[in-house]
Amino acid sequence: MIAVLAVLVALAGVVLSLTVFNTDESENGPNSGTTGPTATTGETGSTLDYVQVVPQPIEGPLLGVNLTAYTADGYAQPSVHQAIQQLVGLGTTAITLVPTWYMRSPQANRIQPDASKTPTDESLSKVIGWAKAAGLSVILKPHVDVLDDSYRGEIQPSDRQVWFRSYDRFIDHFASYAASKQIDLFVAGTELKTMSGDTEPWRTVIQTIRSRYTGPVTYAANWDEVDQVQFWDDLDAIGVDAYYPLSEEGGPTPTAAGLVSAWKSVADQLRAKSEQWQRPVLITEVGYPSQVGATAKPYEVTDQPPDQAIQAMAYRATFDALSGSDWLKGISWWSWRADPSPEEKLDVDYSPEGKRAQGELARGQWLFQG
Repeated sequence: MIAVLAVLVALAGVVLSLTVFNTDESENGPNSGTTGPTATTGETGSTLDYVQVVPQPIEGPLLGVNLTAYTADGYAQPSVHQAIQQLVGLGTTAITLVPTWYMRSPQANRIQPDASKTPTDESLSKVIGWAKAAGLSVILKPHVDVLDDSYRGEIQPSDRQVWFRSYDRFIDHFASYAASKQIDLFVAGTELKTMSGDTEPWRTVIQTIRSRYTGPVTYAANWDEVDQVQFWDDLDAIGVDAYYPLSEEGGPTPTAAGLVSAWKSVADQLRAKSEQWQRPVLITEVGYPSQVGATAKPYEVTDQPPDQAIQAMAYRATFDALSGSDWLKGISWWSWRADPSPEEKLDVDYSPEGKRAQGELARGQWLFQG
């Protein structure tokens, strides 16, 4: 009997050593996979019987546009259904939806929907149904904007802890919604440069998402924010809003060759970032207004006159420089408007719809797919 007990004790020690002491903190670094929290369903909160492995694979290429709406029923209009069919004909494989909640001021700590500006969940459900019926993948990219039109990348909440608690509730809503609608990819945040240096709170945000939603997750960093983000290892892809200047303001007239060369330099940087973190890159936004100077300041619409040629040239240069990049999982253009208002100056804005860039979008997407 004593001998049997001794054998049992020894076996227990072996099992304990394998399950408790066989750990290596270096496995959680940027160059290896990690396991996320146990997943739960958004509707019931019940714990599933597996954990998520990070990074999750992303099926690509995800090619398309950010379809934007800024009214309560903006995504539910019959014209949006028609736009989905049109985009499919242009070689689109994925659509990015951008529901937006708001802060009252750059110093505010609370994020909430605006009854007149935020698309309702019912409106979102309508466009998701149309997109899936058309065979498109759906990316959900919730935005935070400021009611006074301040840039989200420059907000300074008066209490960062309270802001992150509010953000967590905001993202929990959409992560649960994404789970219920079987969204193909979820974006944890967009261009929140003054906040994305707070690494640990963002890890908590990502944990909230993964506790509700089991698909791949990224963050959409602005082009000048990518290096600042240090939580890429918790995500499945490096998301980039790629508004990189490709020409000099007031300099020589841009050429196609010059724009391709500038983009290839950017691509080298993004490829190195992909290798550093061992994550693919997803261009979550890229775009050019259809106006003079678009490639010098692609991140804003200025008072320059319309110029469809430079916008179209920039589209072609982007596709020519990035096609064939095995580290790149997709490109989502900014933007295609679901509910444009009469006040919008669409002749100089970002949308390629009805412009020369629309043809370049189709050419580039079909060629990208091979």
